[in-house]
Amino acid sequence: MSNVTYPRLFVIIVSAVILGGLLEWRFLRAPTQAAPADTPAVTLATPGESTMTPAAVEAELARLKGVAPSASVAMADVGFHFSNLWFAAQKGNWPLATYYYNEGRNHIRWLVRINPKPKGPTGDLVDLQGIFDGIDTSVLKDLKDTIDKKDGTRFVPAYRQTLEACYSCHKAVGRPYLRPMIPTAAPQSIINLDPAATWPQ
Repeated sequence: MSNVTYPRLFVIIVSAVILGGLLEWRFLRAPTQAAPADTPAVTLATPGESTMTPAAVEAELARLKGVAPSASVAMADVGFHFSNLWFAAQKGNWPLATYYYNEGRNHIRWLVRINPKPKGPTGDLVDLQGIFDGIDTSVLKDLKDTIDKKDGTRFVPAYRQTLEACYSCHKAVGRPYLRPMIPTAAPQSIINLDPAATWPQ
């Protein structure tokens, strides 16, 4: 996965979402009667408009699942954004901290959509949406509040509590070895964290 750049990954994801939407739209508009066995995958419904057979839709969905990103891709993005969030807040760059908070939260939500019910250590399904809802309305909400209020003193304990809540989720899905910590180096070196920076204009 290290050979896939973020721009390329973004193009793949956007293409998959658009194609999935088109397939769903075409499938819903397809005739309800059963197609003959020798009907091609794509048939003309009206001039200039095509529909796909259910078998073709299933095949395309299977292909899209094969190229969809894994949950670890989403979590790598979460780590990236939350690490940058720490350093933006330490510099007092609250607009940038807000950006990284929002991106981190959105990528957690993306993770939940990728695999909403993974197996836990006992083989039972884990309700990631339920866990996220609890975190989102508690520690994440508190963290956002400290950013909105530009409260550098409260930010540190709020950030730590967020990492602790994240770790409880890691343990719930059987990955206690994914132990987060306060970042020691910013992963993003091209973004100036200084809120008083004057270049580029």
